[in-house]
Amino acid sequence: MGKTNKIERKFCVSYIQVSDDLWIAQAELQDEQHNIITRLEISIPELIVKDASIEFKRKPMESCEEICNKGKELIGVSVIHELSQKLDELFVGSDGCPNLRSLFGISGPGFIYAYYPQMMKEGKIKQEEWWKLVATDLKNDCIAHKRMNEKFSK
Repeated sequence: MGKTNKIERKFCVSYIQVSDDLWIAQAELQDEQHNIITRLEISIPELIVKDASIEFKRKPMESCEEICNKGKELIGVSVIHELSQKLDELFVGSDGCPNLRSLFGISGPGFIYAYYPQMMKEGKIKQEEWWKLVATDLKNDCIAHKRMNEKFSK
């Protein structure tokens, strides 16, 4: 067996409660060429992006930073209903950045899977409310949600 190489790309996502009506979803990518941090400020209970930012601490090319202003186009977007489509529009293709698509794409949609379980843990919502949201608003997110919707729709 020949020589093997190992390349690591580290992704880290954090969710921070700033106040009762504001959370931050932050994602960071670190590898040999990149150190990028994205940040979404998410209003509660609406789950709407109030602000978004992109920071390049390390980048392979100077032109990478030309995309930083596109983050502001996420302001006003629903995390549940519109974010994934908007991320594709902004960050896929020759005027985009797949790394930013990945970072916002794991931190934004992932927020609901951290936020609602935390609300259940704190007794602010009931488990049944979470399952109803999964079966209705999140029914297209994965096969399990789809099956739950099918079950409750009968």
